[in-house]
Amino acid sequence: MKQSLYDKANNRLTHVKNTGYDYEGHIFEKTMSPYLFADPNRRDILNSYEKIIFFLVEKVKMIKTFYNYTVPKDYRNLN
Repeated sequence: MKQSLYDKANNRLTHVKNTGYDYEGHIFEKTMSPYLFADPNRRDILNSYEKIIFFLVEKVKMIKTFYNYTVPKDYRNLN
């Protein structure tokens, strides 16, 4: 989920509150047992799965912006 440089330039002064929790890299850590992350091999596998799960969650959040005609198609600040 790479953000465009044009978006950063156009929205640098925009302050949106209540955009939700930034859970990138913390999905499995917050929902699974810490014993699963004790083994380094298993931790690496779960971290690779977590990147995929985070991508899927972000794409599901984009459905909300797809049907909202008042915002640009790649708007990421909706919760």
